[in-house]
Amino acid sequence: MLVLSDVLWIAQAGLIASALASALSSLNVSNPLDVQLPVGFLMLMALLVGLIAIVRVLLQVAAQKKSRFAARHIKSRTRSELLNVAVSRSPALPFPSSGAFAVHIGEQVDLLGPYYQNFKPQETRLKLVPLAIVLVTLWFSWLAALILVVSGPMIPIFMALIGSRAKAASAERQEELTRLSGSLLDRIKGMETLRLFGAVDRTREDIRRAGDTFRVGTMRVLKIAFLSSTVLELFSALGIAFCAVYVGFSLLGEFQVGTWGAPLSYAQGLFVLLLAPEFFAPLRAFAVAYHDRAAGLAAQQKLTDLINETSATADCSQVNSSSEMRPDKFFLVPPRIRFVGVSVTHSDYPIFKDLNLEILSGEMLFLKGESGSGKTTLLDCILGFHQPAEGEVRIGDQRLSDVLVPLRENVMWLSQSPRLFHGSLKANLIKGIRNGNEVTDQELHAALRLAGAGELVERLPHGLATQLGEDGFGLSVGEIRRVALARAAMRKEAVLLLADEPTAGLDPQTATDVINGLTVLSNGRTSLIATHDPLVLGLQGRQLDVAVLRCPAELAAT
Repeated sequence: MLVLSDVLWIAQAGLIASALASALSSLNVSNPLDVQLPVGFLMLMALLVGLIAIVRVLLQVAAQKKSRFAARHIKSRTRSELLNVAVSRSPALPFPSSGAFAVHIGEQVDLLGPYYQNFKPQETRLKLVPLAIVLVTLWFSWLAALILVVSGPMIPIFMALIGSRAKAASAERQEELTRLSGSLLDRIKGMETLRLFGAVDRTREDIRRAGDTFRVGTMRVLKIAFLSSTVLELFSALGIAFCAVYVGFSLLGEFQVGTWGAPLSYAQGLFVLLLAPEFFAPLRAFAVAYHDRAAGLAAQQKLTDLINETSATADCSQVNSSSEMRPDKFFLVPPRIRFVGVSVTHSDYPIFKDLNLEILSGEMLFLKGESGSGKTTLLDCILGFHQPAEGEVRIGDQRLSDVLVPLRENVMWLSQSPRLFHGSLKANLIKGIRNGNEVTDQELHAALRLAGAGELVERLPHGLATQLGEDGFGLSVGEIRRVALARAAMRKEAVLLLADEPTAGLDPQTATDVINGLTVLSNGRTSLIATHDPLVLGLQGRQLDVAVLRCPAELAAT
C-alpha cells in the first residue's frame, strides 16, 4: 500500500507540472497584466490532484494500520512461544533467571514491534519506488536519471557499512541491558537478604558500574545512528542539487545534452524536479527505521536462540487435551512405567535405540552411569519433555500423552540444581502443593525435618517467613537442596518419585540427610533415582546401568 501511494505521486506530480506549465504558457510576456488562465483546465487538474491526495492518505493510513496489526501479532506470538518454552523445558536444564527472562519477554519482544511495523514496510518500499521514479525520469532525461542512479545507491552502500557496526553495537547494548535488568531485579527481590549480610554497599557499587557500562554502550549506538543520518542527508542533498542545477541550466539553454533529442520543456523539467525529492524519500524513511532494524534483528537473534534451545524438548501441542479431564483416580496407586521400542535422539545425536524397559509399580530403580550417559534423558521421557522418535512410553496401560497432565501433578521431583523462587521459605514450600489444598505450619516443619532442614529454619531470622532471593540467594547449595527435598515432600498425594543426581556436590552430612529423606519418600511410590553416588546405590532396590541401554552404534563407539 505504501508503494502504491508513492507511485501515485508520479501521477500527481505530472498533473501539477502540466497545470503550472499551462498557466505559464498563458502569460503574455509583452503585457504581463493581460493574463488568460485556462480556469477550467486548472480546476480539473486541482480536482484530480486532490482526489489522488485523498487516495494516497487512505492508502498510507491502511498501510500503517496493517503494519501495526502485523507487529502486534508477531509480538503476541513470540511471547506465547517464550511462555511455551518456560513450561515445556525440562526442569533438569538451566534456564535464565527471572530478571533476564522478564527482559526477554518484555523489552526484547517489544523491540520486534518497531522492526516489523516501521522497517519491513520501508524495505519493500525502497526496492520498488526509486526504481519506478528512475524509469519515469529516464523517459524524459537520461542524464537526470543517471544522476539519481549514481547518487541513490551510495546511501545504502554506506549505510550497510555503518549498519554492520550498528547491529553489533545494538546487540552488545541489549546484552548489557539484559544483564543489568536481571541483576537489578534480583537484587531488589533479595534486598532484605543483602541487608542481613551487609552487602548493600557492594551491590550498589556493582549496579553503578553496570549502569555506566550500559550508558557508554547506548551512546556508542547513538553515535553510529547520527553518522548514518549524516550520510543520508549528504548524498540526498547532493542528488537533488545536481538535478536542480541540470534542469535549471537546461531550461536556460546552457545544456543541450541529457535528453532524447528535444530539449527539456518547462513541464518536463518541473516534473523531474518534483520527482527527485520523492526518489530519496524512501531512502530517508529507510534510514529512520534503520536503527529499529539493528535493535530488532539483535533482539530477534537472542529470542530465536532462547526458543531453539528447547527444540529437543517435548512439543506441548502433542499432549492429548483429554488428559486434562482424566480423573486423578488413575494415580491412586504407584504407576507401572514401560518403554516400548523407544528411540530418542537429541540434536540428531542418537541416545537410545529400540529401548524396552519396564518399571514395576512401587519399585525403586537406580539409574547409574557417568554424567552424559542418558540418565536425565530417560527421566525427561517419563515427564514428556522428550518426544521419542520411535516407540512410546506407557503409564500403566495408557499412552503417556493421554495422562501427561495428571502425571505431572502427581510426581515428586528433585534435581541436582533445584530452583527456588523469590519469596518466603513458606511460599517456596507450598509451591509443591496442589491448588486448593490447605497446609499447616506443623506440616511444613515436618517436611523440613524429614529433609534435615529443621535447624536451618531455627537459624533463619524470621523462620518460615524469611524471604529468599532468586534461586535461593542467601542459602548454601546444601541448604537449597534440603529445602527442595522438603518441597517435594509436601506433595503427599504423589505416587511417582524422580530424582536426578540428588546428592551431587553435597558434603557427607547433607548427602546423608538427603538420602534418608529419599528413603522415606520412596515408600509406597514408584521411584527412579539417577545417580552415580555409591551411598545412594547402597540403598535397597534394582540397579540399572544406563550405558547398556544406549544404541548399538554408541556402544561400539565407546
